[in-house]
Amino acid sequence: MMSKLSSFETSEENEAENIAEMTDILRRKMQRDYAEGDTRRDAHPKTVGLLKASFQIELGLSKDLKVGIFAKVRSHDCWVRFSNSSGKIQSDAVKDARGLSIKLMAVKTRGSNAEASLGQDFILLSSPVMPLGTIAMFRDAVYYTIESSPILLAAKFFITGKVAALFGLLALRIRPDSLLHIRYWSTTPYLFGKDRAVKYSLLPTSKYRKKKTGSDTDTNSCLSDAMQAHLNRHVASFDFCVQMQKEDMPIEDAAVLWDEDQSPFIKLATLHIPVQKFRSKERNELAEILSFSLSNALPEHAPLGGLNRARIAIYAALSEFRHKRDSRIDIN
Repeated sequence: MMSKLSSFETSEENEAENIAEMTDILRRKMQRDYAEGDTRRDAHPKTVGLLKASFQIELGLSKDLKVGIFAKVRSHDCWVRFSNSSGKIQSDAVKDARGLSIKLMAVKTRGSNAEASLGQDFILLSSPVMPLGTIAMFRDAVYYTIESSPILLAAKFFITGKVAALFGLLALRIRPDSLLHIRYWSTTPYLFGKDRAVKYSLLPTSKYRKKKTGSDTDTNSCLSDAMQAHLNRHVASFDFCVQMQKEDMPIEDAAVLWDEDQSPFIKLATLHIPVQKFRSKERNELAEILSFSLSNALPEHAPLGGLNRARIAIYAALSEFRHKRDSRIDIN
């Protein structure tokens, strides 16, 4: 069932049908690719690192920025998952889009040691745009790459004048030295209060930079290795920033860049990642159990646009399938 559209949104033609088809294709792919008991996520299945962190709301925000979780100056404990985008588990050395997801935890009450989700996740990617900016294009990519042929997808995009999407997909693939040193974007828009739409970005601010050697970026776990080497002795940090929608910045096409010159990003919080050892059986198991979802959002920060509607519906169905198939508890 599709949720009610906000005043910012308009539905696409055949939206529900396309979402249902993608869900079915991806569910069957997961069944083929993974044995019961070890069913991974359909997208971003490889965790590079699950890190304990804090999300500190900025002091002195202007009144118009004190919205939702940003209304009060406080620090939230959070989990941060870094991942590789490819739908298959592959070496960190392979060029790929990279993901970062944040799950904010509720402020603990006095005498309580229990962790509870605040109901607010942020999902970001190492790109300011999503080249497959509409549900219809997303559907074509899923269908042709899984059920048919990527060559036919390229042919269709050429014929329909969507060549830019092909080059955009290639541009997503990067091979950074460290996932702690690159920038991330939400790519898709979100509500900010009641009457504004925004996008988010994380800008790296860590002072430490490891001198790389020739073999640092050639191993299966090179990004995880670099992350642990950093966090053995040094903290990491990011500025969490918001960009306000201006005229000609669309909601329903995530492939269109929101120009930073026209609407600069404004800092709202600091993501602080302390020194830690994250490579453990317990942390790896938690990374598989935790769910990071666009639907985990306070009303003031609700996701907007067709791609978000599709991702929410598909993720919910596939997450339920994955956890039931493996008899796991789903932690939202």
